[in-house]
Amino acid sequence: MNDSKIPVRYSKALFEFSLEKGKLDRIYDDMISIKHLFSLKEVREVMDNPVISGSKRREVLGAVLGNTIDPVTGKFLDLVFAEGREKYLRAMAMDFIQATRKHRGIREVTITTTVPVNDDIRRKIEDMIGKTMNSKVELIEKNDPDIIGGFILQVDDTYVDASVKNRLNRFKKEFAS
Repeated sequence: MNDSKIPVRYSKALFEFSLEKGKLDRIYDDMISIKHLFSLKEVREVMDNPVISGSKRREVLGAVLGNTIDPVTGKFLDLVFAEGREKYLRAMAMDFIQATRKHRGIREVTITTTVPVNDDIRRKIEDMIGKTMNSKVELIEKNDPDIIGGFILQVDDTYVDASVKNRLNRFKKEFAS
C-alpha cells in the first residue's frame, strides 16, 4: 500500500467512528495531545527505535498519555501498534485534526510575537479573522524574541510578516542596492 495513504485511511476511519459515537471533541483533544507528544525529540527517538518492540513502545506511549485519553483513542492506538503502523501515528493525528477542523469550519491561525498575547488582543484577533473569513478560529500562539517586535500571522497558506526583523532586513536590502 502507498505509504501516504496509510495515515489518511486510519484517520478517516477514526474520524467517522468518533463522529458516529458522538466523541469527536474528545478524540480531537486526544489527537492534538498525540501530535504535540510526537513533536518531542525524545518521544520520536523511542517510537522510531527498531530495537524496542512495538508492545513496549505502546506501553511507553500509554504511560506518557496516562488515563487522560478516551477509551476509543486507546483502542485505536492498540490497533495501530498491533498492525505495526506506529510510525504513521503523528501523520494520522494531523489528518484527524485537519478533518475535524474542516468538518467544524475552523481555520488554524498562528501568531508569532516576541511576548505572549494578552486575552483582549487574542479575542480581537480571533473575532477579526473569524468575521473576515466567515469561520471559527483556532489561535495558536508562538513566541520568538528574534523577531524583535511586531508579529507574524499565518492563516492557512497566507503569511503576513509584520515583524521588526523583517522590516530591518528589507531596509538592509534596499540600502545595499
